[in-house]
Amino acid sequence: MRMLLPQARDITVAEAYDVSSRRRVGGRPWIAMCMISSADGALTLDDKAEALGNTTDRAAFLHLHRSTDAVLVGAATVRAGDVYSPLASGRNLYVASRSGDLGAHAASLRDAANTHVVSGDVTDFVTEIVGDTCLLEGGAVLNGQMLAAGLVDEVFLTVAPRFVSDDATRIAFGPPASRDTWSLTQLCVDEEDFLFARYQRQSR
Repeated sequence: MRMLLPQARDITVAEAYDVSSRRRVGGRPWIAMCMISSADGALTLDDKAEALGNTTDRAAFLHLHRSTDAVLVGAATVRAGDVYSPLASGRNLYVASRSGDLGAHAASLRDAANTHVVSGDVTDFVTEIVGDTCLLEGGAVLNGQMLAAGLVDEVFLTVAPRFVSDDATRIAFGPPASRDTWSLTQLCVDEEDFLFARYQRQSR
């Protein structure tokens, strides 16, 4: 991976996606959202987010998934994904769900003491999240709620060099978020021309 901003140099995924310096803010963890979209804004390709990505994007996601103190994800994403198993001891998984349906992963997740099913207003349940850092992994509705509530501090966005068109969902959906601009704090590219952008809310 090659960093383009803030300075041109080679960089590892672990360096580019390091959040070890982040700390709690306003009674909740520092919340980073990690998503991928096509160059024309699609969240999925043939209804699968993973079909947009490549090896570097997968490594970046897994690094954050494994290194943050907590993970927050919508139940629909858990039901559709293949990475959701109980987290290691000392870390916590929070699944936002009104129904409590965790799909095929339900038994193993519910048996783990560090899996928590949360519901209600996002501004309320984020204060229950333990640790300094939390990774928001979607889906689009939960992302939209979190952005609208001003609860996302940082966004890691992979832009795949693909143009999907069609009617694919965007990475966030729901109530309007703040129209304030964000700071592009880092931009990287890999050998397949995937872009890896890191945005931070300017007021933080």
